[in-house]
Amino acid sequence: MKGDPPARIRAADAGPVERWLPPDVGGTAPVVQALARKPSLPLDELDIAVVEEEVFAEKLTLSQWEELCETARQEGYAEGLKQGQEEGQRQGHEQGLQQGLEAGQAEIDARTRRLEELLTQLQQPLELQRESLESTLIQLVIALAEAAVKAELSLNIEHLHASVHEALAQLPDGCGEIVLSVHPDQQQALAPLVDDLNLSLVADETLSMGSCRVDSGSCSVDYQTEQRFRQVAEQLLARLIQTPDASAS
Repeated sequence: MKGDPPARIRAADAGPVERWLPPDVGGTAPVVQALARKPSLPLDELDIAVVEEEVFAEKLTLSQWEELCETARQEGYAEGLKQGQEEGQRQGHEQGLQQGLEAGQAEIDARTRRLEELLTQLQQPLELQRESLESTLIQLVIALAEAAVKAELSLNIEHLHASVHEALAQLPDGCGEIVLSVHPDQQQALAPLVDDLNLSLVADETLSMGSCRVDSGSCSVDYQTEQRFRQVAEQLLARLIQTPDASAS
């Protein structure tokens, strides 16, 4: 018990101390067994005392406990805050990048639509101007061609001879006396042709240079330069309208 004195062994009662070595398990040496030393007195006669010692755990005061809790809380808060900030920065960066890309794409789309509208607005007057310019150029070409044809017919009497023969070919056989009308300036040049064809030649100021008219009874063939050229020009315009625009393909 706690109040009993501790048991002590006298030196006279202690026997000789024998050295004990662990057995060699790796070789073939004989195993040395440790023999328990037999006490000199029976166990019931030994004076053995059990010493009890009380171990007191260190007690913490309330303030110390609160301080430990606060320290642990602050450490946990700091660690959580750090992780939260890192995660928030990563998510914020990704979200901001995505929002920036979406906003940039929206701006690009808006500017593209605006540019297309401007191009359409510019294309419409340009298209109208192109059509007007094409029509003007065609009329100019026709006018120049007509002037060139008239000049050629007025200078080259052979063209007028050909026109007279074509007009006479249009008359039916046996229609009677034939009267040929031409411009006064070309009447003299056609005199030899009149003698060969046996017809009457008269001057008509209403006819242009290179034009002629053949009358025989109730039949009349008008070979005026303006009408023939107008027919050719109308055919040319019709072909231009029917032909697809190569620039639109």
